[in-house]
Amino acid sequence: MLKFIKTMLLTGVASLFLSLTPAVAETLRVGVWDLPPGKGNPFTGRSVPSVFVWDAVFDPLVRISATGGPEAVLAKSWESVEPTRWRFVLKDGVSFSNGAPVNADAVVATIEYLLTEEGRASSVGGEVRNISGVAKVNDMTVDIITSGPDPVLPNKLGLVFIVEPGAWAQLGPEGFAETPVGTGAFKVAGWGTNEARLVANKTSWRAPKIDGVTIVELPERAARLQALLSDQIDVGFGFSPDNIGQIEAAGMKVAASAAPQVMSLAFATEANPDSPFKDVRVRKAANLAVNRDLIAEVLLAGLGKGASQAGTSTAFGYDPSRSSYPYDPAQAKKLLAEAGYPDGFSATAHVVVGSFPADSEIYQQAAIDLAAVGIKLELQQIRFPEWLGFFLKNTWPGEMFGSSWNTAPYMDTIRPYTYMTCAKRVPHFCDESMTPLFKATFEEFNPEARRGLLQKLHAKTMEVLPALFLVEQVDVTGVAASVSGLSYINRSVNYDAVTISR
Repeated sequence: MLKFIKTMLLTGVASLFLSLTPAVAETLRVGVWDLPPGKGNPFTGRSVPSVFVWDAVFDPLVRISATGGPEAVLAKSWESVEPTRWRFVLKDGVSFSNGAPVNADAVVATIEYLLTEEGRASSVGGEVRNISGVAKVNDMTVDIITSGPDPVLPNKLGLVFIVEPGAWAQLGPEGFAETPVGTGAFKVAGWGTNEARLVANKTSWRAPKIDGVTIVELPERAARLQALLSDQIDVGFGFSPDNIGQIEAAGMKVAASAAPQVMSLAFATEANPDSPFKDVRVRKAANLAVNRDLIAEVLLAGLGKGASQAGTSTAFGYDPSRSSYPYDPAQAKKLLAEAGYPDGFSATAHVVVGSFPADSEIYQQAAIDLAAVGIKLELQQIRFPEWLGFFLKNTWPGEMFGSSWNTAPYMDTIRPYTYMTCAKRVPHFCDESMTPLFKATFEEFNPEARRGLLQKLHAKTMEVLPALFLVEQVDVTGVAASVSGLSYINRSVNYDAVTISR
Protein backbone atom coordinates (compact mmCIF):
# COMPACT_ATOMS: atom_id res chain seq x y z
CA MET A 1 0.00 0.00 0.00
CA LEU A 2 2.84 2.41 0.79
CA LYS A 3 4.23 1.95 -2.72
CA PHE A 4 0.77 2.75 -4.12
CA ILE A 5 0.52 5.89 -1.99
CA LYS A 6 3.97 7.11 -3.05
CA THR A 7 3.02 6.58 -6.69
CA MET A 8 -0.03 8.77 -6.16
CA LEU A 9 2.13 11.36 -4.43
CA LEU A 10 4.27 11.66 -7.54
CA THR A 11 1.23 12.42 -9.68
CA GLY A 12 -0.17 15.04 -7.33
CA VAL A 13 -3.65 13.61 -7.88
CA ALA A 14 -5.88 11.41 -5.78
CA SER A 15 -8.75 9.89 -7.73
CA LEU A 16 -10.98 7.56 -5.81
CA PHE A 17 -12.92 4.97 -7.78
CA LEU A 18 -13.69 2.50 -5.09
CA SER A 19 -16.62 0.33 -6.13
CA LEU A 20 -18.11 -0.92 -9.36
CA THR A 21 -21.42 -1.93 -7.79
CA PRO A 22 -24.35 0.21 -8.96
CA ALA A 23 -25.66 2.35 -6.15
CA VAL A 24 -29.14 3.25 -5.05
CA ALA A 25 -29.89 6.95 -4.66
CA GLU A 26 -28.31 8.04 -1.37
CA THR A 27 -26.84 10.95 0.51
CA LEU A 28 -23.05 11.20 0.70
CA ARG A 29 -21.86 12.10 4.20
CA VAL A 30 -18.61 14.05 4.27
CA GLY A 31 -16.53 14.96 7.33
CA VAL A 32 -14.46 18.18 7.31
CA TRP A 33 -12.77 20.26 10.01
CA ASP A 34 -14.65 23.50 9.34
CA LEU A 35 -17.65 24.73 7.38
CA PRO A 36 -17.21 27.87 5.26
CA PRO A 37 -17.18 30.95 7.52
CA GLY A 38 -19.08 32.76 4.75
CA LYS A 39 -21.52 29.86 4.22
CA GLY A 40 -22.67 30.06 0.58
CA ASN A 41 -20.81 33.25 -0.35
CA PRO A 42 -18.03 31.83 -2.53
CA PHE A 43 -16.01 35.06 -2.51
CA THR A 44 -15.16 34.78 1.19
CA GLY A 45 -12.37 32.28 0.55
CA ARG A 46 -11.07 29.65 -1.84
CA SER A 47 -9.23 27.22 0.38
CA VAL A 48 -10.11 23.89 1.91
CA PRO A 49 -12.36 22.98 3.59
CA SER A 50 -14.70 25.73 2.33
CA VAL A 51 -14.37 24.49 -1.25
CA PHE A 52 -15.72 21.10 -0.22
CA VAL A 53 -19.11 22.85 -0.02
CA TRP A 54 -18.71 25.33 -2.86
CA ASP A 55 -17.44 22.76 -5.39
CA ALA A 56 -20.84 21.08 -5.12
CA VAL A 57 -22.86 24.29 -5.62
CA PHE A 58 -20.87 26.47 -8.05
CA ASP A 59 -18.66 26.34 -11.12
CA PRO A 60 -15.86 28.63 -12.36
CA LEU A 61 -15.17 29.49 -15.99
CA VAL A 62 -11.98 27.40 -15.99
CA ARG A 63 -10.26 24.97 -13.65
CA ILE A 64 -6.95 23.12 -13.60
CA SER A 65 -7.03 19.53 -14.77
CA ALA A 66 -5.21 16.53 -13.34
CA THR A 67 -2.38 17.17 -15.83
CA GLY A 68 -1.86 20.73 -14.57
CA GLY A 69 -3.32 22.75 -17.44
CA PRO A 70 -6.50 24.83 -17.65
CA GLU A 71 -9.65 23.04 -18.79
CA ALA A 72 -13.09 24.28 -19.73
CA VAL A 73 -15.92 24.45 -17.21
CA LEU A 74 -18.46 27.23 -17.89
CA ALA A 75 -16.21 28.67 -20.59
CA LYS A 76 -15.66 26.56 -23.69
CA SER A 77 -12.73 28.55 -25.07
CA TRP A 78 -10.52 31.54 -24.29
CA GLU A 79 -7.71 33.54 -25.81
CA SER A 80 -5.54 36.54 -25.09
CA VAL A 81 -6.68 39.11 -27.65
CA GLU A 82 -4.39 41.77 -26.18
CA PRO A 83 -1.74 41.64 -23.43
CA THR A 84 -4.30 43.02 -20.97
CA ARG A 85 -7.49 41.51 -22.40
CA TRP A 86 -8.66 37.90 -22.30
CA ARG A 87 -11.76 36.79 -24.22
CA PHE A 88 -13.95 33.94 -22.91
CA VAL A 89 -16.67 32.19 -24.91
CA LEU A 90 -19.28 30.48 -22.72
CA LYS A 91 -20.84 27.06 -23.08
CA ASP A 92 -24.36 26.96 -24.46
CA GLY A 93 -27.32 25.54 -22.60
CA VAL A 94 -26.07 25.89 -19.01
CA SER A 95 -28.43 27.28 -16.39
CA PHE A 96 -28.39 28.12 -12.70
CA SER A 97 -30.36 26.07 -10.21
CA ASN A 98 -33.21 28.64 -10.32
CA GLY A 99 -33.48 28.28 -14.10
CA ALA A 100 -31.72 31.53 -15.05
CA PRO A 101 -29.32 31.13 -17.99
CA VAL A 102 -25.56 31.30 -17.72
CA ASN A 103 -24.59 34.06 -20.11
CA ALA A 104 -22.30 37.03 -20.47
CA ASP A 105 -24.46 39.11 -18.13
CA ALA A 106 -23.90 36.61 -15.28
CA VAL A 107 -20.14 36.68 -15.75
CA VAL A 108 -20.09 40.47 -16.01
CA ALA A 109 -22.14 40.80 -12.82
CA THR A 110 -19.83 38.45 -10.92
CA ILE A 111 -16.68 40.27 -12.02
CA GLU A 112 -18.22 43.70 -11.45
CA TYR A 113 -18.97 42.76 -7.85
CA LEU A 114 -15.33 41.78 -7.36
CA LEU A 115 -14.37 45.23 -8.67
CA THR A 116 -16.39 47.02 -5.98
CA GLU A 117 -14.79 48.11 -2.74
CA GLU A 118 -16.59 45.33 -0.89
CA GLY A 119 -15.65 42.78 -3.53
CA ARG A 120 -11.98 43.72 -3.54
CA ALA A 121 -11.93 43.41 0.24
CA SER A 122 -13.08 39.78 -0.05
CA SER A 123 -10.62 36.93 -0.12
CA VAL A 124 -11.25 36.12 -3.79
CA GLY A 125 -11.40 39.78 -4.78
CA GLY A 126 -7.97 40.29 -3.28
CA GLU A 127 -6.58 37.42 -5.34
CA VAL A 128 -7.82 38.82 -8.65
CA ARG A 129 -7.41 42.50 -7.95
CA ASN A 130 -5.34 42.90 -11.11
CA ILE A 131 -8.66 42.59 -12.98
CA SER A 132 -9.56 46.18 -13.85
CA GLY A 133 -12.66 45.73 -15.98
CA VAL A 134 -15.07 43.42 -17.77
CA ALA A 135 -16.98 43.91 -21.02
CA LYS A 136 -19.81 42.00 -22.69
CA VAL A 137 -18.93 41.22 -26.31
CA ASN A 138 -22.17 39.37 -27.07
CA ASP A 139 -24.63 37.20 -25.16
CA MET A 140 -22.11 34.37 -24.77
CA THR A 141 -18.76 36.16 -24.94
CA VAL A 142 -16.99 38.25 -22.31
CA ASP A 143 -13.72 40.19 -22.23
CA ILE A 144 -11.89 40.40 -18.92
CA ILE A 145 -9.44 43.29 -18.73
CA THR A 146 -6.41 43.41 -16.44
CA SER A 147 -4.37 46.34 -15.17
CA GLY A 148 -1.25 44.77 -16.63
CA PRO A 149 -0.33 41.65 -18.60
CA ASP A 150 -1.39 38.45 -16.85
CA PRO A 151 -0.40 35.18 -18.52
CA VAL A 152 -2.11 33.06 -15.88
CA LEU A 153 -5.49 34.80 -15.73
CA PRO A 154 -7.39 31.73 -17.05
CA ASN A 155 -5.83 29.65 -14.27
CA LYS A 156 -6.69 32.29 -11.68
CA LEU A 157 -10.32 32.28 -12.71
CA GLY A 158 -10.56 28.85 -11.15
CA LEU A 159 -10.87 30.90 -7.94
CA VAL A 160 -13.96 32.74 -9.17
CA PHE A 161 -17.26 30.88 -8.92
CA ILE A 162 -20.01 32.41 -11.05
CA VAL A 163 -23.12 33.41 -9.08
CA GLU A 164 -26.65 33.97 -10.39
CA PRO A 165 -26.87 37.77 -10.70
CA GLY A 166 -30.59 38.12 -10.01
CA ALA A 167 -30.39 36.24 -6.70
CA TRP A 168 -27.21 38.09 -5.74
CA ALA A 169 -28.81 41.49 -6.46
CA GLN A 170 -32.05 40.63 -4.69
CA LEU A 171 -30.59 38.99 -1.58
CA GLY A 172 -27.27 40.78 -1.17
CA PRO A 173 -24.13 38.96 -0.03
CA GLU A 174 -25.51 37.97 3.38
CA GLY A 175 -28.85 36.72 2.10
CA PHE A 176 -27.21 34.93 -0.82
CA ALA A 177 -24.87 33.19 1.63
CA GLU A 178 -27.93 31.52 3.22
CA THR A 179 -29.57 30.43 -0.05
CA PRO A 180 -26.91 30.49 -2.78
CA VAL A 181 -27.73 29.91 -6.43
CA GLY A 182 -25.10 28.28 -8.64
CA THR A 183 -24.72 25.90 -11.56
CA GLY A 184 -23.32 22.95 -9.63
CA ALA A 185 -24.57 19.41 -9.18
CA PHE A 186 -26.17 20.29 -5.83
CA LYS A 187 -27.94 23.18 -4.16
CA VAL A 188 -28.11 24.19 -0.51
CA ALA A 189 -31.15 22.85 1.35
CA GLY A 190 -30.14 24.30 4.71
CA TRP A 191 -27.42 25.04 7.23
CA GLY A 192 -27.22 23.40 10.64
CA THR A 193 -24.99 24.42 13.51
CA ASN A 194 -22.40 21.94 12.33
CA GLU A 195 -23.50 20.81 8.88
CA ALA A 196 -24.39 21.92 5.37
CA ARG A 197 -27.25 19.98 3.75
CA LEU A 198 -27.17 19.83 -0.03
CA VAL A 199 -29.76 18.28 -2.37
CA ALA A 200 -29.43 17.25 -5.99
CA ASN A 201 -29.76 19.91 -8.64
CA LYS A 202 -31.48 17.67 -11.17
CA THR A 203 -31.36 20.31 -13.91
CA SER A 204 -27.62 20.90 -13.58
CA TRP A 205 -25.49 20.51 -16.69
CA ARG A 206 -23.54 18.02 -14.55
CA ALA A 207 -26.52 16.33 -12.91
CA PRO A 208 -25.58 14.09 -9.96
CA LYS A 209 -26.28 10.39 -9.48
CA ILE A 210 -27.16 10.67 -5.76
CA ASP A 211 -29.84 12.57 -3.91
CA GLY A 212 -27.67 14.75 -1.74
CA VAL A 213 -24.51 15.55 0.18
CA THR A 214 -24.31 16.35 3.88
CA ILE A 215 -21.06 17.99 4.93
CA VAL A 216 -20.45 17.71 8.66
CA GLU A 217 -18.06 19.85 10.70
CA LEU A 218 -15.82 17.67 12.87
CA PRO A 219 -12.92 19.89 13.98
CA GLU A 220 -10.85 17.14 15.59
CA ARG A 221 -9.11 14.61 13.36
CA ALA A 222 -9.81 11.86 15.88
CA ALA A 223 -13.53 12.63 15.68
CA ARG A 224 -13.47 12.40 11.88
CA LEU A 225 -11.62 9.10 12.08
CA GLN A 226 -14.10 7.65 14.56
CA ALA A 227 -17.02 8.86 12.46
CA LEU A 228 -15.57 7.17 9.36
CA LEU A 229 -14.82 3.91 11.16
CA SER A 230 -18.28 3.81 12.75
CA ASP A 231 -20.14 4.48 9.46
CA GLN A 232 -21.33 7.95 10.47
CA ILE A 233 -19.61 9.51 7.46
CA ASP A 234 -18.62 8.10 4.07
CA VAL A 235 -15.68 10.41 3.32
CA GLY A 236 -13.22 12.03 5.70
CA PHE A 237 -10.68 14.66 4.70
CA GLY A 238 -7.54 15.78 6.50
CA PHE A 239 -6.23 12.53 7.97
CA SER A 240 -2.61 11.88 8.96
CA PRO A 241 -0.31 9.13 7.69
CA ASP A 242 -0.61 7.35 11.03
CA ASN A 243 -4.36 6.95 10.39
CA ILE A 244 -3.82 4.95 7.19
CA GLY A 245 -3.45 1.58 8.88
CA GLN A 246 -6.68 1.90 10.85
CA ILE A 247 -8.67 3.00 7.81
CA GLU A 248 -7.38 0.17 5.66
CA ALA A 249 -7.88 -2.38 8.43
CA ALA A 250 -11.56 -1.39 8.47
CA GLY A 251 -11.84 -2.32 4.80
CA MET A 252 -11.88 1.26 3.56
CA LYS A 253 -9.80 2.98 0.93
CA VAL A 254 -7.10 5.59 1.42
CA ALA A 255 -5.82 8.03 -1.17
CA ALA A 256 -2.78 10.17 -0.52
CA SER A 257 -1.43 12.88 -2.77
CA ALA A 258 1.15 15.60 -2.62
CA ALA A 259 -0.76 18.62 -1.39
CA PRO A 260 -0.33 21.88 -3.31
CA GLN A 261 0.59 23.51 -0.04
CA VAL A 262 3.67 24.55 1.92
CA MET A 263 3.14 24.63 5.68
CA SER A 264 4.84 27.47 7.51
CA LEU A 265 4.86 29.87 10.41
CA ALA A 266 4.55 33.30 8.79
CA PHE A 267 6.08 36.47 10.21
CA ALA A 268 3.48 39.18 10.93
CA THR A 269 6.00 42.02 10.80
CA GLU A 270 3.64 44.67 9.40
CA ALA A 271 1.14 44.15 12.21
CA ASN A 272 3.94 44.06 14.80
CA PRO A 273 6.60 46.61 13.79
CA ASP A 274 8.57 46.03 17.01
CA SER A 275 8.81 42.30 16.39
CA PRO A 276 12.31 40.79 16.55
CA PHE A 277 11.45 39.16 13.22
CA LYS A 278 11.75 42.54 11.49
CA ASP A 279 15.47 41.68 11.39
CA VAL A 280 16.26 39.26 8.56
CA ARG A 281 19.00 37.71 10.70
CA VAL A 282 16.34 36.63 13.20
CA ARG A 283 14.14 35.24 10.44
CA LYS A 284 17.11 33.32 9.10
CA ALA A 285 17.95 32.05 12.58
CA ALA A 286 14.41 30.70 12.94
CA ASN A 287 14.70 28.87 9.63
CA LEU A 288 18.08 27.39 10.60
CA ALA A 289 16.74 26.24 13.97
CA VAL A 290 14.10 23.81 12.68
CA ASN A 291 14.91 20.32 11.41
CA ARG A 292 12.20 20.27 8.74
CA ASP A 293 13.53 17.21 6.91
CA LEU A 294 13.34 15.13 10.08
CA ILE A 295 9.85 16.49 10.77
CA ALA A 296 8.72 15.38 7.30
CA GLU A 297 10.32 11.96 7.67
CA VAL A 298 8.88 11.22 11.11
CA LEU A 299 5.58 13.10 11.30
CA LEU A 300 4.58 12.71 7.65
CA ALA A 301 5.97 9.17 7.39
CA GLY A 302 8.23 10.21 4.54
CA LEU A 303 5.25 11.08 2.33
CA GLY A 304 5.94 14.82 2.56
CA LYS A 305 9.27 16.63 2.54
CA GLY A 306 11.00 19.65 3.95
CA ALA A 307 9.97 22.87 2.19
CA SER A 308 12.61 24.43 -0.03
CA GLN A 309 10.53 27.27 -1.49
CA ALA A 310 7.10 28.87 -1.34
CA GLY A 311 5.70 26.79 -4.21
CA THR A 312 5.13 23.07 -4.36
CA SER A 313 6.39 20.36 -6.66
CA THR A 314 2.93 19.91 -8.21
CA ALA A 315 2.75 23.51 -9.47
CA PHE A 316 4.23 25.40 -12.43
CA GLY A 317 7.47 27.21 -11.65
CA TYR A 318 8.74 24.87 -8.93
CA ASP A 319 12.53 24.62 -8.81
CA PRO A 320 13.55 20.99 -8.27
CA SER A 321 17.19 21.96 -7.83
CA ARG A 322 16.57 23.80 -4.55
CA SER A 323 17.23 22.14 -1.20
CA SER A 324 15.40 22.87 2.02
CA TYR A 325 17.01 25.25 4.52
CA PRO A 326 19.85 23.50 6.41
CA TYR A 327 19.40 22.52 10.02
CA ASP A 328 22.10 24.47 11.85
CA PRO A 329 21.17 25.49 15.43
CA ALA A 330 24.72 26.70 16.17
CA GLN A 331 24.54 29.19 13.31
CA ALA A 332 21.03 30.15 14.44
CA LYS A 333 22.30 31.07 17.91
CA LYS A 334 25.15 33.06 16.37
CA LEU A 335 22.75 35.09 14.22
CA LEU A 336 20.47 35.78 17.18
CA ALA A 337 23.43 37.12 19.15
CA GLU A 338 24.47 39.33 16.23
CA ALA A 339 20.93 40.69 16.04
CA GLY A 340 20.99 41.62 19.74
CA TYR A 341 19.21 38.59 21.17
CA PRO A 342 21.97 36.48 22.77
CA ASP A 343 19.47 35.18 25.34
CA GLY A 344 16.68 34.74 22.82
CA PHE A 345 13.18 36.16 23.19
CA SER A 346 9.54 35.13 23.52
CA ALA A 347 6.95 35.19 20.74
CA THR A 348 3.42 34.03 20.04
CA ALA A 349 2.03 32.19 17.01
CA HIS A 350 -1.68 31.74 16.29
CA VAL A 351 -2.41 28.44 14.53
CA VAL A 352 -5.33 26.38 13.28
CA VAL A 353 -4.87 22.65 13.83
CA GLY A 354 -6.71 19.53 12.75
CA SER A 355 -6.73 20.68 9.14
CA PHE A 356 -3.73 18.90 7.64
CA PRO A 357 -1.76 15.77 8.45
CA ALA A 358 0.10 16.06 11.76
CA ASP A 359 -0.23 19.86 11.70
CA SER A 360 -0.46 20.16 15.50
CA GLU A 361 2.58 17.92 15.99
CA ILE A 362 4.53 19.80 13.29
CA TYR A 363 3.91 23.15 14.95
CA GLN A 364 4.82 21.70 18.34
CA GLN A 365 8.08 20.22 17.06
CA ALA A 366 8.97 23.51 15.37
CA ALA A 367 8.40 25.26 18.71
CA ILE A 368 10.64 22.74 20.47
CA ASP A 369 13.42 23.30 17.91
CA LEU A 370 13.06 27.08 18.22
CA ALA A 371 13.23 26.89 22.01
CA ALA A 372 16.53 25.05 21.71
CA VAL A 373 18.13 28.19 20.20
CA GLY A 374 16.36 30.62 22.54
CA ILE A 375 13.16 31.53 20.67
CA LYS A 376 10.42 30.63 23.13
CA LEU A 377 7.32 30.30 20.95
CA GLU A 378 3.87 30.05 22.51
CA LEU A 379 1.36 28.35 20.22
CA GLN A 380 -2.20 29.63 20.55
CA GLN A 381 -4.87 27.56 18.80
CA ILE A 382 -7.71 29.43 17.09
CA ARG A 383 -10.54 28.42 14.76
CA PHE A 384 -10.37 29.15 11.05
CA PRO A 385 -13.00 31.96 11.01
CA GLU A 386 -10.93 33.89 13.55
CA TRP A 387 -7.74 33.15 11.59
CA LEU A 388 -9.36 34.43 8.39
CA GLY A 389 -10.39 37.69 10.05
CA PHE A 390 -6.84 38.33 11.29
CA PHE A 391 -5.43 37.40 7.88
CA LEU A 392 -7.67 39.62 5.75
CA LYS A 393 -7.31 42.67 7.99
CA ASN A 394 -3.72 42.05 9.18
CA THR A 395 -4.69 42.39 12.82
CA TRP A 396 -2.45 39.60 14.09
CA PRO A 397 -1.96 39.93 17.85
CA GLY A 398 1.19 37.80 17.80
CA GLU A 399 4.49 37.85 15.95
CA MET A 400 3.78 34.73 13.88
CA PHE A 401 0.85 32.74 12.56
CA GLY A 402 0.38 29.35 10.98
CA SER A 403 -0.07 29.62 7.23
CA SER A 404 -0.11 27.04 4.47
CA TRP A 405 0.91 28.68 1.21
CA ASN A 406 -1.44 27.19 -1.36
CA THR A 407 -0.81 26.89 -5.11
CA ALA A 408 -4.28 25.43 -5.76
CA PRO A 409 -6.58 25.85 -7.51
CA TYR A 410 -4.62 27.39 -10.38
CA MET A 411 -1.46 25.42 -9.68
CA ASP A 412 1.05 28.15 -10.34
CA THR A 413 3.73 29.03 -7.81
CA ILE A 414 2.97 32.74 -8.16
CA ARG A 415 -0.15 32.30 -6.04
CA PRO A 416 1.61 32.20 -2.63
CA TYR A 417 3.31 35.49 -3.45
CA THR A 418 -0.01 37.30 -3.65
CA TYR A 419 -0.19 36.60 0.09
CA MET A 420 3.38 36.87 1.40
CA THR A 421 4.51 40.04 -0.37
CA CYS A 422 3.60 43.71 -0.61
CA ALA A 423 1.08 42.65 -3.28
CA LYS A 424 -1.40 41.50 -0.62
CA ARG A 425 -4.20 44.02 -0.18
CA VAL A 426 -3.31 44.45 3.50
CA PRO A 427 0.15 42.86 3.75
CA HIS A 428 1.38 41.15 6.89
CA PHE A 429 4.92 41.12 5.44
CA CYS A 430 6.38 43.51 2.90
CA ASP A 431 9.88 43.59 1.44
CA GLU A 432 10.01 45.72 -1.70
CA SER A 433 13.06 43.85 -3.01
CA MET A 434 10.66 41.05 -4.01
CA THR A 435 8.35 43.35 -5.95
CA PRO A 436 10.28 43.67 -9.28
CA LEU A 437 10.53 39.90 -9.69
CA PHE A 438 6.90 39.46 -8.64
CA LYS A 439 5.74 41.96 -11.26
CA ALA A 440 8.01 40.51 -13.96
CA THR A 441 6.25 37.13 -13.78
CA PHE A 442 3.05 38.84 -14.94
CA GLU A 443 4.69 40.51 -17.93
CA GLU A 444 6.19 37.34 -19.42
CA PHE A 445 3.91 35.15 -21.57
CA ASN A 446 6.61 32.72 -22.72
CA PRO A 447 6.23 29.69 -20.39
CA GLU A 448 9.91 28.79 -20.10
CA ALA A 449 11.04 32.37 -19.58
CA ARG A 450 8.33 32.78 -16.98
CA ARG A 451 9.42 29.58 -15.24
CA GLY A 452 12.89 31.04 -14.92
CA LEU A 453 11.50 34.24 -13.38
CA LEU A 454 9.49 32.25 -10.87
CA GLN A 455 12.57 30.31 -9.85
CA LYS A 456 14.47 33.56 -9.34
CA LEU A 457 11.59 34.74 -7.18
CA HIS A 458 11.87 31.55 -5.11
CA ALA A 459 15.58 32.24 -4.60
CA LYS A 460 14.88 35.82 -3.52
CA THR A 461 12.19 34.60 -1.13
CA MET A 462 14.60 32.26 0.61
CA GLU A 463 16.92 35.24 1.14
CA VAL A 464 14.20 37.56 2.43
CA LEU A 465 12.32 34.82 4.36
CA PRO A 466 8.77 36.07 4.89
CA ALA A 467 8.06 32.87 6.81
CA LEU A 468 9.59 29.98 8.68
CA PHE A 469 9.11 27.38 5.96
CA LEU A 470 8.31 23.92 7.33
CA VAL A 471 7.13 21.12 5.04
CA GLU A 472 5.41 20.36 1.77
CA GLN A 473 2.19 18.84 3.00
CA VAL A 474 0.25 15.79 1.88
CA ASP A 475 -3.47 15.12 1.61
CA VAL A 476 -4.78 11.90 3.13
CA THR A 477 -8.41 11.04 2.47
CA GLY A 478 -10.41 8.09 3.75
CA VAL A 479 -13.41 6.78 1.82
CA ALA A 480 -15.89 4.00 2.57
CA ALA A 481 -15.76 1.03 0.22
CA SER A 482 -19.38 1.69 -0.72
CA VAL A 483 -18.47 4.97 -2.44
CA SER A 484 -17.51 5.09 -6.10
CA GLY A 485 -16.65 7.91 -8.47
CA LEU A 486 -15.39 10.58 -6.08
CA SER A 487 -12.43 12.51 -7.46
CA TYR A 488 -10.21 14.97 -5.62
CA ILE A 489 -7.93 16.89 -7.97
CA ASN A 490 -5.85 19.93 -7.03
CA ARG A 491 -7.91 20.49 -3.90
CA SER A 492 -11.20 20.44 -5.84
CA VAL A 493 -13.86 17.78 -5.29
CA ASN A 494 -16.17 16.45 -7.98
CA TYR A 495 -19.32 14.94 -6.48
CA ASP A 496 -21.47 14.58 -9.58
CA ALA A 497 -20.13 11.12 -10.56
CA VAL A 498 -20.48 9.66 -7.05
CA THR A 499 -22.55 6.54 -6.49
CA ILE A 500 -23.11 4.70 -3.20
CA SER A 501 -23.90 1.02 -2.62
CA ARG A 502 -24.58 0.50 1.06
